[in-house]
Amino acid sequence: GGEYKIAVHNAGTKCHPTKWGGKFTDVKRHIPFKVFLNKDGEMEEFSGVYKHQTNSITCFTFKRDGPGHTQNYLVFPPSGSKTTFKELCTKHDIKWEVGCGHYAVARTEKIHAGKDMVLHDTAANKFIVGADECRKKLGWPAGSGELKKGPKDIPENYRLYVQSTSYNRVIPGDTHVLFAVDPETYAKHKKTTTIPSGAGSSAKAKAKGGAKAKAKAGAAGKAKAKGKAAPKSGMKRPFGAPKTKAKAKARR
Repeated sequence: GGEYKIAVHNAGTKCHPTKWGGKFTDVKRHIPFKVFLNKDGEMEEFSGVYKHQTNSITCFTFKRDGPGHTQNYLVFPPSGSKTTFKELCTKHDIKWEVGCGHYAVARTEKIHAGKDMVLHDTAANKFIVGADECRKKLGWPAGSGELKKGPKDIPENYRLYVQSTSYNRVIPGDTHVLFAVDPETYAKHKKTTTIPSGAGSSAKAKAKGGAKAKAKAGAAGKAKAKGKAAPKSGMKRPFGAPKTKAKAKARR
């Protein structure tokens, strides 16, 4: 459960002197919109007008009890060479959906307005989701304005991921990537384990040593049992063979 807010952000007002019949030429124009929320079987509606330089417009806020919704994330380390989200999806068997791919900020760059962000606390392995929450945590200006940030602007033990909607976006070889995935995909990757390098040979050597010791112990036990074994009942002692008592004395 928890508190939820549904808000509208304007990623950018598109204008053109001739496109769309010349109706959208003013970048400062007001943009009307409607948001519908189906909650507890009832449809709620919010009507608003987005004005120039407005940061965001809150449409609904509400609280919910229970476990609430959780997002599943998969983080992959740098590949070592240039790649794309398309290639990574194929490699890791992940279904691509627009907006599911995020790349880690590894160099100074412009973070465009409207891009979603996920901040990973690598020490606690927890995620802060949403551009507003990430900006707040990092102490960056609130709102949907463009940012120019790099690794030096991100605290130690944190890694910032920026959303990309491009399937063919080039990912540098030194860059971590994050995918938002469905529960089934997450469960499939969670079951996969990596055996440390050299563990196989170490286990093999241990098993071999154990088998050798076991065989040696078995042979010793067998010899001991053989030495203690008494002649079977009814067996005749060969002529000239020492008595059992003398044999026992010789062993001492």
